[in-house]
Amino acid sequence: MSRTLISRSIQRRRVSSKRATAALEFAVASPLLIMMLGGVADYGLAQFYRTNLANAVAAGAEYAYLTGPGVVTQNIQTVVTNAMFLPPGAITNLVVTAPVADYCVTGTGPTMTVVASLPATCTDGSAAGTYVIITATYTNTGLMNGFGAALSQPMTESATVRLN
Repeated sequence: MSRTLISRSIQRRRVSSKRATAALEFAVASPLLIMMLGGVADYGLAQFYRTNLANAVAAGAEYAYLTGPGVVTQNIQTVVTNAMFLPPGAITNLVVTAPVADYCVTGTGPTMTVVASLPATCTDGSAAGTYVIITATYTNTGLMNGFGAALSQPMTESATVRLN
């Protein structure tokens, strides 16, 4: 009889040591799992904001094109800002520029050169036009600030629209 009591005691110790091992493994692995999931979420948000930024610049370009040469820079900036879907407080990470000017477009680059006023003839004989160059830059801070430093780089989208 004493032999069965000893074997039951040994079995109980083995079961409790297996439970302790599982708890220890979970305690060691869970921070790594949380960091990996946070990194995946940050990457997904960065891609969402990059796409969102491109769509917002496209909305600003469409507005400028439909409005024509009388478009106001402030209105384009407002359209781009309103088209961005951002959490509260993140609007400070968005910078939008949209200067309206007269340019000559030349070369295979192409190269845009500002002209004083219209009508102007460019060096290649073509007529200068009124353009707006919309540039928007957004810096994503992510969910896990500091962890995804590579994802916190500024993302920039731009569009050039001829207005006349």
